[in-house]
Amino acid sequence: MLVTRMIRKLPEIPIFMPCRFARRRLPPEYNKQYLEKINTEALDKYRKSDFVPYPALKSEKLWEIQPMEPKEETKRLYQELIPHNIDPRYRDRLRERLERREMMLRRRNLDIPEFYVGSVVAVKTADKFAPNQSHRFMGICIERFNEGLWTRFTLRNVVEKTAVEIQYELYNPTIQSIEVLLLEKRLDHNLLYLRDAPLEESRFPFDMSRIPYDPSDPVPINDKKVKLLPPPWKFKWYLHGYRGIHDTMYDYLTPQQLSEIQSKINLVDRYDLMKMYRSRLCLEEKQIAFGDVQIQHQDLIRHHERRRQELIGKHKEIKSSDKSTTYGCR
Repeated sequence: MLVTRMIRKLPEIPIFMPCRFARRRLPPEYNKQYLEKINTEALDKYRKSDFVPYPALKSEKLWEIQPMEPKEETKRLYQELIPHNIDPRYRDRLRERLERREMMLRRRNLDIPEFYVGSVVAVKTADKFAPNQSHRFMGICIERFNEGLWTRFTLRNVVEKTAVEIQYELYNPTIQSIEVLLLEKRLDHNLLYLRDAPLEESRFPFDMSRIPYDPSDPVPINDKKVKLLPPPWKFKWYLHGYRGIHDTMYDYLTPQQLSEIQSKINLVDRYDLMKMYRSRLCLEEKQIAFGDVQIQHQDLIRHHERRRQELIGKHKEIKSSDKSTTYGCR
């Protein structure tokens, strides 16, 4: 039986509370301060105020913007901004728009270049335990997954005859710079089978110089076929339909593994049209996402131009002050 004690806060209304709250008189839940619920009038007043997320849209409402045709440059630079999770139960378009805004603000301080699975990338991160307070690692990108703020990529290289993989978050604030040394694509969406390949397939020199490329040219595709080591393998690569693995590797498969391939080929999911429709983003959704990104991309360009002009002005001031000091000394 719970022992209670009567506390008279008001003379007319007695309050019965457990004994564990007797010393403090009231439980901690009573001391919480809740914000007032925003009504419709206050929300409309905020929407009509001078503060808008994009200065170029001061006279328009963000949700009334007509989708525009995205440029090819936007598609290549912001490939992680396309929503991948199409399930309506886990999708929130307002959250996606806020995340795109946050990612574009992050790009004001970090230049994120265009790279794909198969490109050779060098990443410099802040590390307080390193001698120069920074750490640089380069390697081939074997995986790039997730979307939005949760986009991650994995680099693989060989260090002292040992394969090393480091996974980075693309929008991690500790990343100081991302440099693409070799821009190219592979035949597959990931290169996880390199873990079962010889180390020569993943070895790249750390002093590798950057190979220049023209952004207007199409991305080159490397159709190299990789020969794996003999079994056992780390995962069942033969069930994923990789095109970058040499055909001679199928000779190592056992009858049981071949039957697994046959059972996966006979799955009826590839005939499910509704599943295909739910797993793909329609053209209108892509245009809305890229149209929003295109507006923010213009803001990003203006921000960098304004920052460049400020740096030029500071440089001129320092140069003029140096000249005045030299003339004064004479």
